[in-house]
Amino acid sequence: MPTYTINDLPRFSPWPARLLGSEPCLKRYKTPKELTREFEYEKWGPLLDRVHKAKGYVTLEEVDNWIFEGQEPSLCGIGNRLELLSPLEAHRQYLNLIQTTLKPYMPAAALAELGAGYGRIIIALSQCSDFAGIPILAGEYTTSGMQLLKYLASSQNLPIEVGHCDFSSSQVFDFVIPRRSVIFTSYATHYVPELKVDFVKALCGCEPKLVIHFEPCYEHCDPNTLLGLMRRRYIEVNDYNTNLITLLHDQQEKGNIKILKEKPAVFGTNPLLPASVIIWKPTEA
Repeated sequence: MPTYTINDLPRFSPWPARLLGSEPCLKRYKTPKELTREFEYEKWGPLLDRVHKAKGYVTLEEVDNWIFEGQEPSLCGIGNRLELLSPLEAHRQYLNLIQTTLKPYMPAAALAELGAGYGRIIIALSQCSDFAGIPILAGEYTTSGMQLLKYLASSQNLPIEVGHCDFSSSQVFDFVIPRRSVIFTSYATHYVPELKVDFVKALCGCEPKLVIHFEPCYEHCDPNTLLGLMRRRYIEVNDYNTNLITLLHDQQEKGNIKILKEKPAVFGTNPLLPASVIIWKPTEA
């Protein structure tokens, strides 16, 4: 199997040249308006239209194939190494990471994903035997994402409760998450440039068994390596979150939560934006 290093990255991605100033690169801003434009009108909205125009029921696998169609294999970040994977294989490996991370903490009162998009992760998990018989909940920011998630769950007879969530709101989610549930996020919190303490308070308020984040973390990008520096700059240019780890550590120091596990940069289909795995729980009252 060929081995790849950071020197190979420019062959597969335009971002090294952009970050180093060889190509134009405009600073982006993750405002609510920008998030609505990106996901409501450019991503989930068109997918929902395509589902409505399709003949017969559309499955999650078909929607995933629409997402991946035409995409070439790309370098993925897996721990400290780079590996060339097809989009479908990269998705399978990432889904396996989530499934194997969640499995030891089952059973739970419910499994809830916040920032679920069109349901790519939560619907796939709900079909796994590891989560059989466990109530499944999903929160999503966009209207089209919620509608598409509901459609895909219904088309496969999956009883998934779908509600609205907004990580920049003090409420965070507008539905009831049962006490002792496992809550997780996947590439969702990083769309809020700076999370507030209300985010942690809202999650603690429903007394979860655990909260698990599969999220890119600015603080986990090693500033002593070239790849780490490029990851930090990529997050800065795209206005992704820079304080999730800082916020969680601060809340732990104040005695509000306990961090059980923190694994930096575990997997990323984009090697400049790998997800860390952070597991925490509220402290006992």
